[in-house]
Amino acid sequence: MLAMWVPELPFQLACGRDGGLRDRPLAFLNPENPRSPSLWFVNRLGRAEGLAAGMPMDRALRASPGLRVLDPSPQVWWEAQGSLGDFLQHWTPQGQLGRLGAALVELQGTQRIFGPLADTAARMGRDLADRHGWASHGGLSLSATAAQIAAHAEHRLELVADGAEAAFLAPQPLRRLPDLAPRLQDRFHRLGMRFFGDLQPVPLPVLAELMSPRLAPDLRARVRGEDRPRLPLLTERPGHARHGWRLQPPRLPEEVALAARCLDWLWSDPRHPRHLTLRWWDVDGEPHAWRAAPEDLTAPPLVLARRLQQAFLEGATRRLLVREVELRLAWGLGRARGLFQDPLHERLDRLEPTLARLRHRFPDKAVLPGWMGQALKQANNSLIFIEAP
Repeated sequence: MLAMWVPELPFQLACGRDGGLRDRPLAFLNPENPRSPSLWFVNRLGRAEGLAAGMPMDRALRASPGLRVLDPSPQVWWEAQGSLGDFLQHWTPQGQLGRLGAALVELQGTQRIFGPLADTAARMGRDLADRHGWASHGGLSLSATAAQIAAHAEHRLELVADGAEAAFLAPQPLRRLPDLAPRLQDRFHRLGMRFFGDLQPVPLPVLAELMSPRLAPDLRARVRGEDRPRLPLLTERPGHARHGWRLQPPRLPEEVALAARCLDWLWSDPRHPRHLTLRWWDVDGEPHAWRAAPEDLTAPPLVLARRLQQAFLEGATRRLLVREVELRLAWGLGRARGLFQDPLHERLDRLEPTLARLRHRFPDKAVLPGWMGQALKQANNSLIFIEAP
């Protein structure tokens, strides 16, 4: 597996737009405290001068007169993360985007196309620099944990040989283990286990007593470098689409202009959706979801966008800040075909190109196949029905 890390991606984006920002301390303004300005993110040069996140801006400017404070644009950062995902799809279909500027991809099986894995990883780093101007680090290993930690070694490409994962991870502090809860870190620290090597010889039954028995096998494999996760597809399944929107700073549900955003998403592909699910997460990380009914899917995009907004406001009843919204669509064409195709789906597939053209021509009307609404045809003359050949 190859772990790619674009360090300080927001600052690299800012420097790419303004070359005068290079080689100077930078920080982003915290958008959550407009009355008392403070720093949000600080780059490496700023941290070397004693600056840190949360420091009041007036004190930071006195400590570092050359500091440049930038206005945050998180939506641009997330779009850059999406561009990173698009870039990785040219090299491998399997992968997973992590935190901002981080990704883990599966290169095993690409040797016949691109050659040796180490050469492919090096070419990916050079291609990313040529295409986007982003400097990246990489870690190549059979273990996902070893690859991720190797990427943060700040070498252009760090290789961890097969069988050397445990030895490579042993001197690493436990705080570098991705997604290890602080409570578990404190517990291991009190027991004198501060490094990966301290946990590697611990038997599984003993480790299960120190933490959740369900999570103990996964942690043991990660500290030993024996984790071989199966990564999901970077691309969506055929006939599916996913549109995400990160809200930064988080805002109340009534402040989210979801109808306009969903209308753009629905118009990004003129095909008729077969399934639609709206998901959102609040600042506590609690997920919420709404699934469109069949009668909602037959509505024109203008009407469906309003129903999405209404369902979102009805579902987000608690006055909690919303931090992320996602729309998942399943289209008619490109769907995985079974051995025995449903006759209705066959007819829909034949009609889909014509339906798409008619929806663009009549955006204010619901365009439906004739057999789906013969009863509605008599009650509503604003509907357009066509028959399959």
